[in-house]
Amino acid sequence: MRLVASLACLVALLTAAGTAVGQTQRYTWKDMDCRQSRIVAWSGLKCRTTNVVTSEGNIGAFRQWAAFGTNRDGYYVHMFFWEAGNTYSYLSADQTTADFLKWMFEHGKTIAQVSAVTHYSDADYVTFRDDKDGRSCAGFRRLGKFQRGGYDSVTGGMVCAPAGKAIAASDIPTFIDNVRLQAAAD
Repeated sequence: MRLVASLACLVALLTAAGTAVGQTQRYTWKDMDCRQSRIVAWSGLKCRTTNVVTSEGNIGAFRQWAAFGTNRDGYYVHMFFWEAGNTYSYLSADQTTADFLKWMFEHGKTIAQVSAVTHYSDADYVTFRDDKDGRSCAGFRRLGKFQRGGYDSVTGGMVCAPAGKAIAASDIPTFIDNVRLQAAAD
């Protein structure tokens, strides 16, 4: 009987421990002053950041940043930065550029007519259509420095023309070049 009680306690303990370890932290977004963002935000954009999320054992630490909005000409811009918080942390690049953009974009499920990937400078980009709002868009992903099993950061962005207008091919490299980061505040 003592053996059965001991085994029952052990099973209960392991179940409780497994539940605690198996719980994942979630990113929680909050509005912020764009001057405090890691993304150099353009005038008129709204900025957000997440809490720092740690991995199991608090070894990996990660944070996300975003700047987005529509300018006076009706172009929608969304810039995104995901960073590993220390040298033990890394971000994988298992997704394709198109899948990354679908994940990043609020209308990701309505992305259609995705082009083949084009490489520009240190980024890969695709053009696509946002079928929810009927817009022509271009989006990119830039990987940071290689670190451990992945990268120290991932930067992304997209620009969508107003409905009925197209993104000019010559505007895509300009957009990519203008998505810049600033040093972290101490």
